[in-house]
Amino acid sequence: MTAKGLEYFVLDYVPNPIRGERVCIAAVVFDSMDLVEGACVMALAGGWQERVRLFDPDADVEMLDASLREIKARLLSKVERSEMIRQMEESFSNVVQVSKRKGCLVADKRDAVEAFARSLLS
Repeated sequence: MTAKGLEYFVLDYVPNPIRGERVCIAAVVFDSMDLVEGACVMALAGGWQERVRLFDPDADVEMLDASLREIKARLLSKVERSEMIRQMEESFSNVVQVSKRKGCLVADKRDAVEAFARSLLS
C-alpha cells in the first residue's frame, strides 16, 4: 500500500469572530494535485449539532446543517470541487471559518482517507 500526499483543513463554527471562540464541526481531506479525480472526503464531527447548541444556544443549526450538506455535495462533485475549495478558502470568514491548509501522508485508499478525516475531529 502506498501513501499519498494530501491536504486538509477543518471547518469551525465561530459565532463571534472578535472573541475567537470556535467549535470544530467538519474536516475536509483532498488531493490538491488532482481536484477532479483525486481523493476528497468531508467528515462531520460526531454530535456537532449538540456541541454548537451548547456553545451558542441561539445558533441556527438547521441552516448550518443545510450549508454543510451543500458543501459536501459540491466537494463530491468532480465538476464543482475545485471551485468549492477555492470559495471556502477565499470567502468563508464569518460563522463558518476554514483553517489554513496542511499537508499529510495517508494510505492511498478511500477508507484510510475517511479515517484520517475523522481523526482530525477527535
